[in-house]
Amino acid sequence: MQKKHIISLLTLFFLVCIESAAIAQEKIKIFSYNVLYGLQKDSVENIERYKQLINELQPDIVATQEMNGWTQKTLEGLAKSYGHPYALQSKEEGFPVALTSKTPLVNFKKVTENMWHSYIYAKIRDIHVFVIHFSPFSYQKRMEEVTNIIAQTAEIPAHEPILIMGDFNSLAESDRDHYGEKVLAGMKKSEQQHAHIRNLNNGQVDYSVLNKLVEAGFKDSYRLLSKEFDSSLPTFKDGKGKIKQTNSGIAKRIDFLWCNDAAAKRVTKSIILKNARTHIISDHYPVYVEMDIQ
Repeated sequence: MQKKHIISLLTLFFLVCIESAAIAQEKIKIFSYNVLYGLQKDSVENIERYKQLINELQPDIVATQEMNGWTQKTLEGLAKSYGHPYALQSKEEGFPVALTSKTPLVNFKKVTENMWHSYIYAKIRDIHVFVIHFSPFSYQKRMEEVTNIIAQTAEIPAHEPILIMGDFNSLAESDRDHYGEKVLAGMKKSEQQHAHIRNLNNGQVDYSVLNKLVEAGFKDSYRLLSKEFDSSLPTFKDGKGKIKQTNSGIAKRIDFLWCNDAAAKRVTKSIILKNARTHIISDHYPVYVEMDIQ
C-alpha cells in the first residue's frame, strides 16, 4: 500500500514538472512590418502572400506601418483571416500604423498629434505596446517624436514590460561600423537634391534619435542576441512596388523593436526575417521577436 502511495506521489510530481516546463516554455510571438503602401503597390496577390506569411508564423501580435488604403473595418477583416479578432488602425488617411492581436487591446490610444504619421498604444496581456512610424525626412522631427514616446512610457511602472516597435527611419550607433562613406555620401546627395530632406546632423550621419532611447533605458532587441549586422532594407522590391532581380543597394537597419529591462529579460529570439516571401512583399524586411510568457 505504501509502495502504491509513493508511486502515485512520484507520478503526480512528474506531471506537475511537465506542466510547469510547458508553461515556462510558452512564448509570445511579435511581428513588426512596414508593408509598403498597404501591400497594394504590387497586386492582390501580394496581400495573399502577406496572409500566407502571417498564417505560417502565427504571431500573437502584429504591428504594421504604411497601412495606406485600409480602414478600420477592412483591417478587421484582414486580421480575422489570420486568426486575430482584435485590430486597431491609427487613422484612415495618409500612412497609418496598425496593430492586431489574438487577445484584447486594452486602454488603447491612437495618436496623430505631434507625430509625422501617428502612433498606437495598447496593453496586450501584460505588455505595453507602442507602434510607431517616424518621419523619413527630418532627424529633428524624429527627435521630437521619440521624446514624445519616451515621455508616454515614463507613465508606466518600470517593472512592467514595454515594447516600442516600427519603422524609426533612424540608424543605430551599434551599427556605426557598417555605415561607411557610401551611406554619408548618399545622404548628402539626397539633401542636395531635395530641400525637404534634412536627415544629416551637422553634416554627419545622425544617431541621436535612437541614442535617446538608449539613454532612457531601452534595449535594441536585435542586439540583445546578435553581434552581427543585418539590414532591414533594401529587399527585392523597390519603393514603387516592382520586384527586382537583386536586393542591391545600401544596406541599412531602420526597423526595430526596443524594449525596457522588464521586457528585455524575456526576449528569447529577435531577428530580421528574410525568406522567399519577405524578399518580395515589401521594400522593408520585418522584425520578428519571441518572448517568454510569465
